[in-house]
Amino acid sequence: MKKTIALAFFSLCLSACGWHIRGSLDMPKQLSNLYVSASDSKGPLITDLRQLLKTNRVSLVEKAADANYSLNILDETKDRRTAGVGGDELSSAYEITLKANYEIHLKNSNQTVKASAISVRNFNYNTSAINSATQEELLLDQEMRRDLAQQILRRLSAVIANPPSEPTKPGKLPKRSESLSSESSNGKTAP
Repeated sequence: MKKTIALAFFSLCLSACGWHIRGSLDMPKQLSNLYVSASDSKGPLITDLRQLLKTNRVSLVEKAADANYSLNILDETKDRRTAGVGGDELSSAYEITLKANYEIHLKNSNQTVKASAISVRNFNYNTSAINSATQEELLLDQEMRRDLAQQILRRLSAVIANPPSEPTKPGKLPKRSESLSSESSNGKTAP
């Protein structure tokens, strides 16, 4: 009996503090099905996006006509620059920037919202341990792609919950709230 009460109390404390399983997002109820496309349909970002959508119980459809919402990953770019130089005049630290441009199409209002997601990480590069430095960079790439996928889904949730008030027309600049990126400069991201 005491164990049951303790377990119930522990569960209540965890749910009250806002703790959630990593990767779980509060997706809007209107998002019952989604069409996802990308120029690289088998790439790591689109694969992470699909996995995250399945985790959050969103049905993926094969045709855009069958979906209420469409998500199109336009492009993904990676930039790596030297962030520090050691005493031997070789790079000792790098800054990696991963950026994805995407658009969200709302079928019921025939509106499209363009946005981008950015993730930035720094890592030390040890020339005496090149294998471990390369492995660290690969792990950072995976982490950054998961981060981009979460940013994109948070933005999708926000657009569905609060659709833009007026359609964006070609040649017209969208309002700041409708199409700006979720950027980070220190490895932390904003929705």
